[in-house]
Amino acid sequence: MFGLWYACWMTPTRSTRTVCCKLSLDTDATAAIRATAEAFNAAATYCAAVAWHKRITNKNKLHHIVYGPTRSVYGLGAQLACCTRDKAAEAVRAARANGHDTCPSFQPHSSIRYDARTYRLLSRDRVSLHTLTGRVVGQLVLGEFQRRQLYDTSWKIGGAELVQRDGQCYLHITQTRLNPTPDEPTGFLGVDLGIVNLAADSDGDTYSGADVQRVREPRFQHRQRLQIVNTRRARWRLRKQARREARFQRDVNHCISKKLVAKARTARKALAVEDLTRIRERGTV
Repeated sequence: MFGLWYACWMTPTRSTRTVCCKLSLDTDATAAIRATAEAFNAAATYCAAVAWHKRITNKNKLHHIVYGPTRSVYGLGAQLACCTRDKAAEAVRAARANGHDTCPSFQPHSSIRYDARTYRLLSRDRVSLHTLTGRVVGQLVLGEFQRRQLYDTSWKIGGAELVQRDGQCYLHITQTRLNPTPDEPTGFLGVDLGIVNLAADSDGDTYSGADVQRVREPRFQHRQRLQIVNTRRARWRLRKQARREARFQRDVNHCISKKLVAKARTARKALAVEDLTRIRERGTV
């Protein structure tokens, strides 16, 4: 009934999560961040081109080639230069692994990667960020959820990504912690994935996709009308609607996942999720 499965009860040694925080900056700080983003992503594009043509994915090997030009040509500090190298190497490695035949590049207002030396969390929800013209201080606009996660001492603060979207800056802060030793499962709870029913487990419980379909239908018609209009404002609405629909779908999937994990934990069973990779080639007529 459940076809090919892969066991997912083997957890990694560390858990990682990202806390997305809205960032408030004054005019001078905003200008400094934008200039830094342009230089950072131009340098990352250069590093990616070198890595792609020389077929290098190792960060240390790439460092000896691009570090000097990255600093002298693009004016980045030492740590930001290292961050551009890391971002480029990871992008090239992912492109090679996925079989892409074009070198990855970065837009001028793509994200800036910060490590522990280039940004610092301060008191009163402030953050210090390194830029081309020195450090700037911004204010994190935190809700109760973000504040509770950031101040949870069981998680260790890691690096961050500064993202610009619709004229607003967001700081995506990563946190890590060691996983507890997993319990030995007493059995397996199989999960089938679908469209009408987003998930069905081996105990016979189903998780309907009716709410998703009910939301998608009017949004699909709205999207068609906007595509026919095709004005600048209509395209802006299309992008906004796409992000809203993605958030809704992600929330539905998250809620179903939590229910399945809670059920498996109560029954002391491991989850076995259907593997749909290359299913069309595996299937028989």
